[in-house]
Amino acid sequence: MKKIFIFGIVLRLIILFLFKNISNYDLQSYLKVGELTIKGINIYPNIANLHHPYFPAFLYLESCQSIIFLKSLNLIFDLGILYLVYLLSKQSWKKTLLYALNPITPMIFFLHGQFDAVPIFFLLLSIYLFQNKKPFLSLLSYSFSVMMKSWPVMFILAIYQRLKNKKLIFLSIFFPILSIVIYCLIFKTSPLNILQSLIYYQGVFGIWGVSKIFSLIHLRLRYQKLIIGLFLFIFFLYSSRIQEKDFIKKIYLLLLFFFSFSLTFSIQYLSWLIPFLCLTFPKYIYKLMFLITSYLLSFYSYWIFCSKCTTVSWHYYLPQQLLGLILWLTLIKYWYNEKNKLI
Repeated sequence: MKKIFIFGIVLRLIILFLFKNISNYDLQSYLKVGELTIKGINIYPNIANLHHPYFPAFLYLESCQSIIFLKSLNLIFDLGILYLVYLLSKQSWKKTLLYALNPITPMIFFLHGQFDAVPIFFLLLSIYLFQNKKPFLSLLSYSFSVMMKSWPVMFILAIYQRLKNKKLIFLSIFFPILSIVIYCLIFKTSPLNILQSLIYYQGVFGIWGVSKIFSLIHLRLRYQKLIIGLFLFIFFLYSSRIQEKDFIKKIYLLLLFFFSFSLTFSIQYLSWLIPFLCLTFPKYIYKLMFLITSYLLSFYSYWIFCSKCTTVSWHYYLPQQLLGLILWLTLIKYWYNEKNKLI
């Protein structure tokens, strides 16, 4: 395990320092939100809608005004994910090594700078604690995961179904509510302003999968919201009916369903899939890793080589669109195959 851990650290440090000067909209948003927070300016809802559509927790760290510091935090939590993969895989060196050497999460966490490593870590920790019959601590860890980024709420029904004491589910909102209360007291704002930003956020419509088809008919925003709401209803209905006993496999199947039919998308979402892909270790794992890596590189290559370009050639967009289509269809195929195994 020590050698695997060292390999994982080296890979992440290389990517961190190679791309420490890369800039993008998200990294600029961290600095903007952090600067306003230091000045005591409330960012909800107007500024947060565009730059921080999350619960008010990570913005206190953004106040440090150091991208290297934030990426270093990602490094700590990503190494924590590596250790949890080791524990949850029952000390499987193959699964642990695959996560240690995968290029996907390091690119998202250290090149792109997304902080999904934090909610992923606490989500996996929640699963580990639950498996060790510590539901109270498990729910608190899950609650912290939701507070950092709201997407783990997708698994709330899967968690609820496994609880013997159903009342404990209310612990899942403890940290999100606490973060709202503290922020409102400090910045003298309404909780509704914060909730507005959370509800407003939906990822990007029209760049992935099903929504790309809808984008061809130029739906108005209200119709986009309507079909996104319909998708979420179907997602939670599907979640409630999956009869998979293995919790990790169920989350993996839910993620495959999400990527197959989601109407909104951002490339950092793909980091959610990787630890669960490593833990379930299907036969197609290397093919899927390759496709996701290629798709991410089609985005990040522009940031690396063309960051100062004023115009973008169609030669850049074409591979990105083709790789996105191939990846989407592949994920649908794998979701269908995994779903049929439950029948």
